[in-house]
Amino acid sequence: MSVKKFIISFATTTAIVGSSIGGFAYVAQKEEQQWQRICDGTEITAKCSDEEGTRYNKYVYHEAIEEVTEKVEHPAEPAVTHNVHHNAVYGTEQYITGCVRTTISYKHGTCALSQCRDGSYSGSTGWGTCNYHGGVARTGGPWYTYGTRTVLISPSWDETVVDKPAKEAWTETVVITPAQDAYYEKEIAYNK
Repeated sequence: MSVKKFIISFATTTAIVGSSIGGFAYVAQKEEQQWQRICDGTEITAKCSDEEGTRYNKYVYHEAIEEVTEKVEHPAEPAVTHNVHHNAVYGTEQYITGCVRTTISYKHGTCALSQCRDGSYSGSTGWGTCNYHGGVARTGGPWYTYGTRTVLISPSWDETVVDKPAKEAWTETVVITPAQDAYYEKEIAYNK
C-alpha cells in the first residue's frame, strides 16, 4: 500500500509541475503578443511598439489645447496725497539810519566827508581840512550809520505732495489656460 501511495503522489506532483510550466509559457506568450501591437496613442497606449520595433510602457497622444483667456476690469484709482505746510522764512537786512555827523566843520552837524587822524570828522574835503587835527586820515564820504531789521524772505505756503499717482481704469487680459501643441507622452520600456 505504501508503494502505491508513493506512485500516486509522484504522478500528481508531476502533473501539477507540468501544468505550472505550461501556464508560464502561456503567460509569456501572451506578454510577447502585447508587444507586437502597434501603438496608436489613443486606443493602444501601453505595452506596444512603434513600426521600428521600439517598445513603450506608455504611448499616449494628447490633443492640442487652445489658449483660454478672460478680461479683468480694473477700476480707476484716485491719487493718494498729503499736505505739507511750509512756514514763512525771515532774515535780516541793513538799512541807513543816518549819516556820520561831523565834529569839526563850518558845517557842523552835517554828513562827514573826511575823517581826521585824531578820529574826528570834517564836512569838507578841500585844502586845510583837518588842519588842527593831524591831517586827513581818509576821504570818500559821506559815511552813513546803519541799523538792522527783520524782513520776510518767503511767505508761508502749503504744498500737496503726491504719494501715489492716480490710475485710469484699464482692462487686463489674463491667460487662464495657456495654449499647448499636440504631443505624444512616451515612456520607453527598457526591460524588453
